[in-house]
Amino acid sequence: MHKSILHKSIHMNLPSIVLASALAFVARAETRLASGHADIGVGYEGGFDLHVHQEEPFEAEYEPDEVTFVVGEAARTTSPGGLFSASLGPAGSVAWVLSTSPHPDLPFIGFGTEELAQDDWLGNVSLTLSGFSGPGNLAVWSVGAFGNTEVAIDTTRGAGLPNGLSLIPGTHAHYSIGFSQPGLYEVSFVASGTHATDGVASGAGTYRFEVVPEPSTWALLGLGGAVALFAARRRP
Repeated sequence: MHKSILHKSIHMNLPSIVLASALAFVARAETRLASGHADIGVGYEGGFDLHVHQEEPFEAEYEPDEVTFVVGEAARTTSPGGLFSASLGPAGSVAWVLSTSPHPDLPFIGFGTEELAQDDWLGNVSLTLSGFSGPGNLAVWSVGAFGNTEVAIDTTRGAGLPNGLSLIPGTHAHYSIGFSQPGLYEVSFVASGTHATDGVASGAGTYRFEVVPEPSTWALLGLGGAVALFAARRRP
């Protein structure tokens, strides 16, 4: 008797739960950065403060969960294979890459430690991948002066392997960021370093990237899926 009543109650409230979840997602994704220069910023106020610092088209600062970086169709390319075979697929596979050069239709994302005074730190600051979710894989890399490629972050690496960036306090750097599939990614980082006065410090933040090959089509497909789910839940 009690089991049937509980089942009926859950069934009747599912549409409300689905709708509430959808509205909560929309509400938290207040700022969508699809172009312009912005940094994954590292500050310090008694502990590391990870944030998003937007530089163009205007200057603003956000908490990581207040922003979604939108990776549009202009980022579509193919994987070179080799070092990227595991993360972005074998050579010729479709991938989406934010490069180290600005593009008018893509976010130009840097990693900034300008807020950290070099004299306050003993050595570099580490920004280490601590968590990841998404429909595909992610890689972050740089190309040296002699053409050598260094993959700093690869979400297919096993636990315990190096997976992060070493950032010089008081500087700014750009890395290529690649995604293997369209969809929503959540990437968590932990910043750590040794402060000259305070000692060992750390701080964490989670950033969202949405890879959208065709924005209007993708949005319609998502809305259609939500409507279909809502209708299915309403069936007796």
